[in-house]
Amino acid sequence: MLLVLPVPFRSVNGQLLFEAQACNGLERWADSFDFVTVAGLLMPEHLAAQQKTTVWRDTATLAGPERFEFVPLPWAYSIPSFLSHYRSTQALLGRLVQRSRYLQFCIGGLVGDWAAVAAIVAHQQKRAYAIHTDWVEHKHLLQVTKDASLPKRSKAVVLSFFMEKYNAWIIRRAALGLWHGADCYTAYSPLCDNSFLIHDIHTDASDVIAPAELAAKVSHVTSEQTIRLCYAGRMEPMKAPLDWIKAVERAYRLGVDLKATWIGAGSLMEEMQRLIAERDLGSVIELVGFESDRDKLLKKIREAHLMLFTHITPESPRCLIEALISGTPIIGYQSDYAEDLVKDIGGGEFVPIGQWERLGDLLATLSSDRHHLARLIKQAGKNGKRFNSEAVFRERSELIKAHLV
Repeated sequence: MLLVLPVPFRSVNGQLLFEAQACNGLERWADSFDFVTVAGLLMPEHLAAQQKTTVWRDTATLAGPERFEFVPLPWAYSIPSFLSHYRSTQALLGRLVQRSRYLQFCIGGLVGDWAAVAAIVAHQQKRAYAIHTDWVEHKHLLQVTKDASLPKRSKAVVLSFFMEKYNAWIIRRAALGLWHGADCYTAYSPLCDNSFLIHDIHTDASDVIAPAELAAKVSHVTSEQTIRLCYAGRMEPMKAPLDWIKAVERAYRLGVDLKATWIGAGSLMEEMQRLIAERDLGSVIELVGFESDRDKLLKKIREAHLMLFTHITPESPRCLIEALISGTPIIGYQSDYAEDLVKDIGGGEFVPIGQWERLGDLLATLSSDRHHLARLIKQAGKNGKRFNSEAVFRERSELIKAHLV
């Protein structure tokens, strides 16, 4: 199988590195395909060195490294760079497409999106291909720039328009659409006859909270006064971390005894720190920074009574699934993705996007009704059992083999 991904490579002393969780995904693909060719952008080292929240893994350490071939592609996110590399990269992708039995492209942009170029090449060769994405990029771009200056908003509107049309052209010609989360499925499934809602996760069955630990958590939340809540993710506009702080503050001012922890880093960290100081919330909210150890991260999520989130763009963040497998209810802004995760078994409650006051009120309600919160914890624990990377990658592999004929 040929995979063209937006996940970048990094080259250090002749060794090719890849994002650690993405490496887990590659190993799962290789469980179902004899050989996997992975093409992705090679990030310039001066940029890679700045990626403080990326955990890199040497591709040579993958299980069965002989099952993989890695093809670095030019970093070309500017129009001049993209145009200068277009012809040679298109030819390279054409050769990869021609020799590969199964084709899967993860699109999500415009300039510099080599996966989209690979899809065009596949269409020209009359080859069936699958498209995969985990966010609605053209809507995301508009959302995160809505408060920007007029020139930036105008640029975003133009880029969003062309991005939507470009991606739609590619998706309509795909033989298979694999949409991670309900937001992506809602946006893109009408464009592809063979569309499936899937989950792109990297947790194993062994990561699910143990029954005894879940029972202890239920017992604690009904007897302890303090509610522990967390979030794990980047401090970026799409996560609306200032709304998160305001929701926590509202619950605190309403008399809720709570401890809130944000695990992660990002461009809004200083602004978050400043707001916490201004509101005198230092004893309530802790920003612990980025956690590179996956086991420690999951432990922190398991220790929380709920995960509070304030996502404002149509995306499919894995942290909500990681919360459910940890027996930690997801409480936050409504989205198709979040609602789909809990619609059958439960384990979450939501308010409309942007209404942090109502989110704070919901926290207060859950604090006063501990038996209800305990039920949500039980539901989350039961719900999380169905999420593991072995099962979801096996399902996706079977779909690819069935539809790419």
